[in-house]
Order: sequence, then C-alpha cells, then structure tokens
Amino acid sequence: MNNDENCYKRPKSLEELKSLLNEPINLEILAGGAFSPPKLESAAVFVDIQDIGVDRVEKMGDTLRVGAAARLQQIMEADIGLDELRVPLTLEAAANVRSSLSLLNFLRSTDSRSPFLAALMAFAPELEMTPSGKLIPLERYLRVPAEGERDFPLWMRLHMPVGFAWEYIARTPKDRPIISLAVSRKKDDGFRVVCGSDESFPRIVEQKTTAETLFALVRQAFEASGDAWASAEYRQEMSRVLLSRCLQRLEVNALRKEER
Repeated sequence: MNNDENCYKRPKSLEELKSLLNEPINLEILAGGAFSPPKLESAAVFVDIQDIGVDRVEKMGDTLRVGAAARLQQIMEADIGLDELRVPLTLEAAANVRSSLSLLNFLRSTDSRSPFLAALMAFAPELEMTPSGKLIPLERYLRVPAEGERDFPLWMRLHMPVGFAWEYIARTPKDRPIISLAVSRKKDDGFRVVCGSDESFPRIVEQKTTAETLFALVRQAFEASGDAWASAEYRQEMSRVLLSRCLQRLEVNALRKEER
C-alpha cells in the first residue's frame, strides 16, 4: 500500500458519504475489523464510516436496527430482549474479535456454517442499502451481488418475533455447531425455522402449520446436508431433537407471558 497514492476520508454525515460514493474514484469502505488485503491494495481512497451514526444498535417498536459499523459485541451486550442471541455470538468469535468486527465486515466475510448467521436469519432481516436506498432481504444480499458495485448495507433491520429459541449440537461446547436450529415464533403463531451449520446456505422453513408438518419440513430441509462434519441422516435425526427443544421453550415462554 503506497501512502503517497492513497488517502483517508472520514465523512461526518450520510450526505457527505453519498457524495464520496458518487465520485469516479476507486474506494473502499472501512467499518472496523476483517479487512481484505487485495481490496485495500487496489483502493485509492479509504472511506471510514464510523462518524456518521451507524455504530448503534437501536430498538424501534417491533424492529431492531443495527448499524453497519456496530460491533458484534455491541449486539451481544444490547438490552433488547434477545438473550438467546448471545450463545451463537459467543460461538461465532472470541471477545476480542467481537469487539472489533463490525456488522458490515461480518456480512462480507460470513460463511454457511456461521452460527450467528443462522440465528440472524430467523428474524427475517432486511438491509437498507446505500447509496441506492433499496431495502433487500439478507438472503438476497448474500446470494446475489449488489446491483451497483458501491451499493452496500448501511443498516440491518430485524423483525422482532413473539419468541425466539436457538439450539445446536457441536463436538465440544466451544466448537462451531455440526447442526443448529434457530426458531422464531411470529405474531400469527406461525414459525420461521432456520436450519444451519452445514456447508449449504442456511435453509428456511416458514410455515403456519401443525407441529407434525413442521418436523417433517425441517427433516426434509436437511435431506442433502451431508458433508465432512456429519451425515445427512445424522442431521435429520438430530433436527427432531433440536426442534422439539426449541418449541417446548417457546411454548413455556408464551405461557409465562400470558400469566403476567
């Protein structure tokens, strides 16, 4: 990296950021942690977004907004009523990494076996893109490149469910899961189940249906999940155990709320 040819800019507002994004220059967005050396080498301008107010985690009614520069540790410590997110975050990375890794760079570097990604998907997350202003589902962002090469997520919206439960099986308590299930219970009593922790992109089962049908759909989701970590047959059998635990916990929590 040649310091004589590179420059660093730190916009103080969203308008200033968008102005930089519209300039015909080769730039790279900096948001903390996990940089890609090849991209840094080719960039002429480094744009640091930490001063434009997107380093926050905020709850707005039934929606949780997480800024691109917010660290994973901030999400873990936020008082937002999502204590069960702390377990997959602990498995995702050690405390020193969580304290430096921003949401944006997590999304740039995550993979299909990520425990935190599987947990996030249960909240039907949407990304507020800039400079386009579009709102797109997280799964689309991860599967399909952004329409503009400079379009990137500035905020992530999570839709708060009535209840949330996460279960996993790993070789040791600190290992990445061999199989994980994230289950959110929606206001209409439907369920969104994310089947994760193998080499495929997390699969989503979203149904308002009987428990029996839900078990069958989750089992089917793991039908082709065999990899170096576990066979598809093992994951299919264990999915029933994990789903049962999640549903029991969600039912208990729902009863407690009714009693209050």
